[in-house]
Amino acid sequence: MDRQNKERKFAGQWLRRRWKAVYTVEASLIVPLMIAAMALAMKLGISMYQEIAMEAEQESIADMWEVDNFYTYQALGEVFDD
Repeated sequence: MDRQNKERKFAGQWLRRRWKAVYTVEASLIVPLMIAAMALAMKLGISMYQEIAMEAEQESIADMWEVDNFYTYQALGEVFDD
């Protein structure tokens, strides 16, 4: 009876150590993959933000030129109407 208890105890300890090792291996694979995925998502988000900001700036510059052209044409119209 004593021998069976020792064998069970040894088997239990061996399995616990083995499962701890399995978790360590899984964590060493999954954690870097998750960090890389988050970094990629952040990089894509930042580049999208920069692209949209640049496009908005170009649109505002184009709007300013349109207003300038409008006033130029209005002034020319007044000159030629006289």
